Amino acid sequence: MTEPDPPYPVEGPAADHGAAHRRTVLFTAIGAVLAAALLFAVVARVAGTRTATSGGTDAEGNKVAQFEIGRATDYARTIARDGPILFPDPKGGTRDIYVQHLGESNWLAFEARVAGAPRRCVLTWERDARHFVDPCDGRIYPADGAGLVTFPVRVNDKGRVIVDLGRPTTAQGP
Repeated sequence: MTEPDPPYPVEGPAADHGAAHRRTVLFTAIGAVLAAALLFAVVARVAGTRTATSGGTDAEGNKVAQFEIGRATDYARTIARDGPILFPDPKGGTRDIYVQHLGESNWLAFEARVAGAPRRCVLTWERDARHFVDPCDGRIYPADGAGLVTFPVRVNDKGRVIVDLGRPTTAQGP
């Protein structure tokens, strides 16, 4: 009497199919781990740079929206190295702002485009020339944002930069 063939041969095409299946499972697991790590990194980055907005009212009962960007020492170094920082509208609208530091306690915040200009006309920072250029009409704006709508900025007692979005000042011309 002869022995029956084993149900799962260890050699031949079926063996290759098992190895291919194990490789697929392995690559899927590695891909899942990498995707989870990437997701964690993105969430950690967003949480680390998340800004806070807080509301309240001033003495006249006007709504005040404060935008906290973070530690002044960190942002001063970043701006000195890379230029002003562009923030998409912290209130979720279309009013993007630049935050600029021109030394010591000279913090500035202003709209990132000329009032009424479409969102595609966000000013670009020219690092070497140290000014902004309007990509839509070529006008030049100084590093301090003169000619743009500005917002009060302060550094609080914890060393954090706060922009008051509730009190814009209308532009006076470039």
